[in-house]
Amino acid sequence: MFNNTERTLSQEPICVMELTIEKISSDGSGIARTNDGVIFVRGALPGEVVEAEVFLRKKDYSVARVANIKTPNPKRVAPRCRIFSAGGERSCGGCQLQHASYDLQIEIKKDILKDAMTRIGGVDLADLPRIECVPSPERWGYRNKASFPIRKINGRPTAGYYAENSHYLIPIRTCPVNAEPINRLFETVQREMPSLNIDAYDERIERDNGSSKRASGLRHLILRSGMNTGQTLLSFVVAGRLDAQKMKNITSLGYLLRKELTTLTLNHNSRPGNTIHGDRTEILCGDGMIEERLDAFALVYDTTSFFQINTKQAVQLYRYAAGLARENNAGNILELYSGVGSLTCFLHGKNMPHPHLLAVEDWTPAVVLMEDNLDRNGITSVDIEPGKAENVIQTMELERNTAYDMIILDPPRAGCEHAVLDGILKLSPRCVVYVSCNPSTLARDVKVLIEGGYNLKSVKAFDMFPQTLHIETVVLLEKA
Repeated sequence: MFNNTERTLSQEPICVMELTIEKISSDGSGIARTNDGVIFVRGALPGEVVEAEVFLRKKDYSVARVANIKTPNPKRVAPRCRIFSAGGERSCGGCQLQHASYDLQIEIKKDILKDAMTRIGGVDLADLPRIECVPSPERWGYRNKASFPIRKINGRPTAGYYAENSHYLIPIRTCPVNAEPINRLFETVQREMPSLNIDAYDERIERDNGSSKRASGLRHLILRSGMNTGQTLLSFVVAGRLDAQKMKNITSLGYLLRKELTTLTLNHNSRPGNTIHGDRTEILCGDGMIEERLDAFALVYDTTSFFQINTKQAVQLYRYAAGLARENNAGNILELYSGVGSLTCFLHGKNMPHPHLLAVEDWTPAVVLMEDNLDRNGITSVDIEPGKAENVIQTMELERNTAYDMIILDPPRAGCEHAVLDGILKLSPRCVVYVSCNPSTLARDVKVLIEGGYNLKSVKAFDMFPQTLHIETVVLLEKA
């Protein structure tokens, strides 16, 4: 399953069919309907008539790939990346929409969001203002972070991206959605990686041997860039222990890169599975941090902390979310999943009423960084509560010693634990602002809050990830 000889779409076609594509699914496939059911067509765009090779049939659906486009969507464009193939066998899996013009990408994302809100959330969109999707200020070169898995190819450690739905590694030299400092740094690291004399991680060792043998070696590269500061971070994620010579080799690479690298770290992750980084990080050069500026705020973060991928678009999203707090006169705010304090700072920014805020964060390194970031920006009216959101909010339910005007939350892709939603309903704030990177889990959670007595007042999307299907959304709910 995990070797580099697999192919993602190597199945022979069962049949070839002419299909008309209605819309795009949440995984980027075109959706066509026949008498035999739904067919998901990889590489197709809405409105197109295609000849499609069906290569997989299930009880409720089939999967196909485009063999020929008979009637193209007029907004189909040539992809900028040479290894993009719209979900095809040689696609790197990072982007899904490079074959669509940018205005079509925006329409597709709005449709995916609308579908999730109605189908999963049960929301009647006729009761809402028109859903807007704010375009990204930059459509290429916007990513301030890249994580590259490492595998052995032709006898040497090689970094790249996985093909869609596989562990087949596509080697790359540069990526058009990554920031230029990341591309430059990545090119140098790729060239110098053999000199480290560290083998590539091979997870087949653990799969084939169970717990009797642990895989070791280079596992991932993590590169981060401060878009407004010019600072860069490089981290090697390794499994197992490195001897003194290998540690010296990595440190020597940091010295070689000293003119373009702010800090170098070594992250340890020996756990099986797909989690990229582990809990322990060693600092080899610099202080392990890079700084970014969002509006007037200076923020530092490290190898493992969450920080929005698209710096300029993050500013627009945070301004908007903080504006909702200002417009609703939120003087007492509970913020869940606070991270390193990016949104927290905006809630105390210019023209804000300087509310009292309790910020909740589980990841210990992020808690430390949030304290530092609030201090360096002169923000004092924030209390920080370390811990999981579901645990903290359950404790607050029992104490009931504070009434909150607003709860604002930005959970991971999996959305909220039910205990968090239950806690929100019991604390009963006037408003809830929910920031989400996953329309499906957003819609699921919004449905719970609506059933618990809240009205959905607004839905606004932000294109945080051009060329991909991902979308960031901010919703406002008010107590009925």
